[in-house]
Amino acid sequence: MGENFTFPVQIDQKIVEPVWKKNKDIVAEWEEQNKPTYFDPLRNRSVLMENGSLTIFNLEKDDAGTYMLQYWDSVKDHYLDFQLDVLDSLPEPNINCSTSHDELVLNCTAHFQGSLSYAWKLSNKPHSYQNQELSIPLKHVGTTTKATCIIKFSQTERSSEISLIQCLPEEKGDRNRGALIGAFVLTTIILVGSLVFLCRKGTNKLGTGRRTAHNNSPVNDSAAFSHAVHYEDEDPKEDTALNEDDSALKDKQTVKNAVNREA
Repeated sequence: MGENFTFPVQIDQKIVEPVWKKNKDIVAEWEEQNKPTYFDPLRNRSVLMENGSLTIFNLEKDDAGTYMLQYWDSVKDHYLDFQLDVLDSLPEPNINCSTSHDELVLNCTAHFQGSLSYAWKLSNKPHSYQNQELSIPLKHVGTTTKATCIIKFSQTERSSEISLIQCLPEEKGDRNRGALIGAFVLTTIILVGSLVFLCRKGTNKLGTGRRTAHNNSPVNDSAAFSHAVHYEDEDPKEDTALNEDDSALKDKQTVKNAVNREA
């Protein structure tokens, strides 16, 4: 149902005045020198070609039946009979999954009157697998991998999709989820650490700039320089020796002054 169907007519010679009948009732005809004429129930839903082929659009259940093509080849009449069966619409396929011997086994089923063709498509693989059952090694099953089952009959197809993570054993599924969460947490930690490092680096640069500006100011230049020299270049022991020499000189000068006054 819902498909477009063309009767497989193959006639080599030129034909004249083709007529199509369904259950002995005319549904389409092409009289010479005229355009095709269509009748119910195929009115506005069919096309008759010059070679005698008839196409029905948007098949309905009631289109099923016996069809006959009658045509003239300038010598005699010819007849071709067809039996058209219209099946139900394709159902949505069901996907079942299980694990066996370190493999994930997928099985696709659909209840239909006709013989179906099955195919599998994995989200992480470019090609498809033409089979009703598909086995995948567990080690190749990713946490985001999806599988699609496609069924086809005639010109119509339908599909269903499943996330493979829900098919894994609980232990492996939890491990995969844990690995995914761990990777996310690690990425977050690295990102935060990088931001903190950059912020500190920016703060240090800003602080260094402020201290440089302060030390290079005209008012504090000499004081800062002498302070640095005092703590970095002078030896405290040498300062003590110099102070003692100064005291001795002061004492000698005091004695000399006293003698001069007495004289």
